[in-house]
Amino acid sequence: MAQGPAVITKRCAVCSRIRAYEEDDRFCIVCGSEALEGQCTCGRSYEFALHEVGELLHCPRCGKRLRGRDDDFE
Repeated sequence: MAQGPAVITKRCAVCSRIRAYEEDDRFCIVCGSEALEGQCTCGRSYEFALHEVGELLHCPRCGKRLRGRDDDFE
């Protein structure tokens, strides 16, 4: 039985959108940029963020801002 393409979670470094993509996808579905990242710089997968809502989002491992502006804390 054939399996479909592998689906992974990627983040666009330009518009910060996190979505499920096929492994070979190169372009952001929202802005069209070729700046998709498969994981945070610390190595943490973006899987945890697929269903998170709100303007701010940070990596739970390293604290890197993944979405939104939090200038009050910088």
